[in-house]
Amino acid sequence: MNEKKRIEYIDSMRGFTMLLVVAHHVAANCLGIGDYVPSIHPILCEFRMPLFFFISGFVLYKEETIWNASHVARFLVFKKFPVQIITTSIFFLVFIKLNHIGLVEGLYTDSKFGYWFTLALFAFFCIYAICRYMLGLFNCKNILADIILLSIGFLLFVLFYVKSVYFKLPIEDEIRNLFSLKFLGYFLYFTIGTLFKKHFNIIQVILDKKYVLTICLVIFFGFNLFYNELVSTHDSLFHLITAFVGIVIVFSFFRIHQDLFKKERNIGKCLQYVGRRTLDIYLLHYLLLPTNLKTYFTSLTECPIPIIEFTITIIVTLIVVMGCLVISRILRMSPVLSYLLFGVKKQKN
Repeated sequence: MNEKKRIEYIDSMRGFTMLLVVAHHVAANCLGIGDYVPSIHPILCEFRMPLFFFISGFVLYKEETIWNASHVARFLVFKKFPVQIITTSIFFLVFIKLNHIGLVEGLYTDSKFGYWFTLALFAFFCIYAICRYMLGLFNCKNILADIILLSIGFLLFVLFYVKSVYFKLPIEDEIRNLFSLKFLGYFLYFTIGTLFKKHFNIIQVILDKKYVLTICLVIFFGFNLFYNELVSTHDSLFHLITAFVGIVIVFSFFRIHQDLFKKERNIGKCLQYVGRRTLDIYLLHYLLLPTNLKTYFTSLTECPIPIIEFTITIIVTLIVVMGCLVISRILRMSPVLSYLLFGVKKQKN
């Protein structure tokens, strides 16, 4: 998507989502806020990563794209592999070196110490591109292609996200961890993002109906009101529904208030800048997290006050993000480092 076609409130929403990601890592890794501590973070986590993948799918879809063999090869090998794999590998190696972690131990950790996201996103690009190519070969278009893609998303969600005691793929835990297979279930939200963009005009008409947003708000907060009962019996279904309605709520908020998120507004300018530097922030922020903060804020876990904890989290988050942006700006001054670390080629004047 070129500069003229960028949707400003989508860039702002991506920036907002990046802030949520960093805020969660600050709370968990720096302040020691776990699921057992009363906090707003578990509620935000219900839609945080699904929203990130949804936006990635939304931004990727372009109606004019023809997914033939040459385009798929260029897209995956020359465009996405350097950005998603090479850059992530460099930062991953730096992280484990600084933290005195062995390479084998790091590789066989399913989360890759946080660097799983870009790896999973590359896998989603591969799955989506190959599916679109195959659908083109069999001349599957429009609603049939949408149904097939959505079905693949649901299948991966069931196989890798649903925690069932009755069915589990016969894959060794080492293989699951090495390839971070448990995150493949997020492909469903990536697919939903592409379909939102494809049918954007219809989606906007639906979202303009007042009862749609009302229903989503009632479901989201109603489900969280009965969180313990629903999670204990329908864990995966609970997270699927809350993730989807959470996405709709956030998407609707930014769309309804899109004038607030234009470049001319300070909040829009800041969020858009963060939104266009999500990769830089994601890769850098793990190196800047002040993990020893929990020793100074032990009262947040012993006698938790959610509003105070959240305020401290936001302050630390903004400091970390600003640090990432400054370092990113410095590193991007070098064309070589800009390409190696962030996959950005210097454009010719």
